[in-house]
Amino acid sequence: MAVEYKRLVLKPHEEKRILGGEFWVYDNEIAGNLKEFAAGELCRLYSSTDMYVATGYVNPASTISFRVLSYDPEATIDRDFFLKRILEADSQRLALRPKNRYYRMVYGEADFLPGLVIDRFDDYFIVQITTAGMENFKDNILAIVSEMYPQAVLVEKSLTLAREKEQLPSFNRVVTPERPAEKVISVNDLKFKIDFLKSQKTGFFLDQRDNYLLLRDIAAGREVLDAFSYAGAWGLHARRFGAKHVEFLEISGEYMQQARENAVLNCFNEADFTFTQNDAIKMLKEMSRAGINKDIIILDPPAFVKARNKVSEAKRGYKEINLRALKMIRPGGFLITCSCSHFLEKEGFIQVIMDAARDAGRRIKLIEFRRQPYDHAVLLPLFQSDYLKCALAYVY
Repeated sequence: MAVEYKRLVLKPHEEKRILGGEFWVYDNEIAGNLKEFAAGELCRLYSSTDMYVATGYVNPASTISFRVLSYDPEATIDRDFFLKRILEADSQRLALRPKNRYYRMVYGEADFLPGLVIDRFDDYFIVQITTAGMENFKDNILAIVSEMYPQAVLVEKSLTLAREKEQLPSFNRVVTPERPAEKVISVNDLKFKIDFLKSQKTGFFLDQRDNYLLLRDIAAGREVLDAFSYAGAWGLHARRFGAKHVEFLEISGEYMQQARENAVLNCFNEADFTFTQNDAIKMLKEMSRAGINKDIIILDPPAFVKARNKVSEAKRGYKEINLRALKMIRPGGFLITCSCSHFLEKEGFIQVIMDAARDAGRRIKLIEFRRQPYDHAVLLPLFQSDYLKCALAYVY
């Protein structure tokens, strides 16, 4: 017998998006008083004509008032429900790459677990919870991961802006007693020392690990600029593949120090690198005006756009950094340029690159265009799960 949950009713015709596969219901689509619900409370969603639509959780404090967990009217949302979902998500990844120990194990809505991300770094599992509905099951989720992997070191890294919108406190802690926050990981045969409590996102950008290999056939003998370099992953890959010299450009002194440490960790000669701590946007402009040249420039900035109404402003920012980079690249060199915002779609990003090339007076050829990897797979038609763009261009 199905568990009884409160009913949440939509305004007329607002069920179409959800029935079409989307996961979010906004506060202006709800009929009735949302204040009758507690933050994260489970409920069943109905159309204005009393048709069952979905089961999920609600938060009156959030603009996204309801998130789908299941389309099954008999679904019971309990520990077993989460166990099955997490096991299925992990099994999908391991079926595709059974030897991989560094991957996104759970990817929110794309695994029918909105508000939950779990990244695996061998025996470390970084858990990020962004919604009140998922927060209510946090203890179950942590216990499930521990049961699946008894040697797991659990780290909760829930620091996102989304939690603020859901009126949730932040957490940044090692959950497993007496275990360090630091770990040396291995990505593409390079070592990186990660302090999970001091790092961005969940510790390392696993979504780019296949894209770093774009440098394998083009880096040898080249001078490379890794802008927005964070802990140095792009630049260290360039050096591994034979780059003559790599310059890191990063505004954070802490992340620049991590890049230095990672260079030493991989037994590279520090003389092969320049570490420039400064604002990358500012420095790209100054370097291009100064006539500095590079063979390869990598642009992997943080998201410039986090709201749909800011896309035009963000395009100007992306165009500026790409224009400056293109002015600096020697003929026969390469530009690797990325965007991690789902609001800027592929066509718009390519247009930005073309506009930048035109204004820089350069001709470019798009050699390869990549997206996020298999463990960040896009659930159709959920466009929000499709975010990463990485373009490799030859510069004439």
